[in-house]
Amino acid sequence: MRLVGIGLGTPDYLTLKALRALEESDIVYLDCYTSIISSELIEFLRLRLGGRLVLAERSDLEEGVAEIVKRAKSMSVTVAVPGDPLMATTHVVFLEEAVKEGVPFEVIHGASSITAAIGASGLSSYKFGRIVTVPKNAGEESLKTICRCVEENMESGLHTLVLLDVADGGLRAAEALGSLLMVAAEMGGSFGPQTPVIILARLGYGDEFRVVCRASEAGGLSLPPPPHVVIVPAETRSYEREAVKALTVRGGELLDTYRPTSRRRARAERYIAKTSGVLSKLAAARNDAETSKILELVNSYVEDARHFLDSGMLDDSLIAISYAEGLLDCLRIIGRVEFTW
Repeated sequence: MRLVGIGLGTPDYLTLKALRALEESDIVYLDCYTSIISSELIEFLRLRLGGRLVLAERSDLEEGVAEIVKRAKSMSVTVAVPGDPLMATTHVVFLEEAVKEGVPFEVIHGASSITAAIGASGLSSYKFGRIVTVPKNAGEESLKTICRCVEENMESGLHTLVLLDVADGGLRAAEALGSLLMVAAEMGGSFGPQTPVIILARLGYGDEFRVVCRASEAGGLSLPPPPHVVIVPAETRSYEREAVKALTVRGGELLDTYRPTSRRRARAERYIAKTSGVLSKLAAARNDAETSKILELVNSYVEDARHFLDSGMLDDSLIAISYAEGLLDCLRIIGRVEFTW
């Protein structure tokens, strides 16, 4: 029993190992419902596999799990999945059933739209939070849950990867963003019409398209058909902004001045202002050489905190200003200076 990832969009993303596994199989169930598969890839597999290729829909792969695994007891069975076979929890049930039935299994991983989207955006992979999916015909509560997740990620300084439903031809970025903006307007928060978003269309295909625009402007874009992916960025660092500009068609400059509302940013600004005020008063006083040297170090940490804040490195800014506060508190405790916060 094999689960084989067949990569992105076209036959070009099939790995040699995946292709070899498909050709060695007695029967290959091609998952045609968890992602959009190009006619080019289907035709390629038909030419290679002939009658061994079965185009499997949702009912085949959900209700028919037990039957497929039983077949694997007497023949070589493969379930071919767009992207990576274990990115969607749908396919884990095959492994669970195989273990229960004592059927050996192998997983062959492939290029996933999730990793491809993060890489194609230019944003740091270490700064992504919880992933969300917008279904077609999503209800208000579902959309509110998605918006809350976007807000929570942004507050934590994390970008949000928004996957869009692929059923019935796929959900377009403009449709998804339009629905989310309507709900977001009722909820309030940082996400709104002016929020920059990165839209990635047809990753892995010859006509893939990458653009940055304001969320409200998505409807005016001329995009190729789905699959589409949307990324809602949090505050970005300079190296991310440069990468986004290099990898997208246009609009990357929107991130240059983008500073979403954040309690962490407000806290850093407040601490820097408070510490700077104390430091300016102490600098005017006469201090011994050792105390003056420590105050210079405090000033260096304050300048670092400002630099990190301007660069969008909020955690680093808070750490730097906490060092400055700590040194001032130490000086006060040992009686070298007097001040109140």
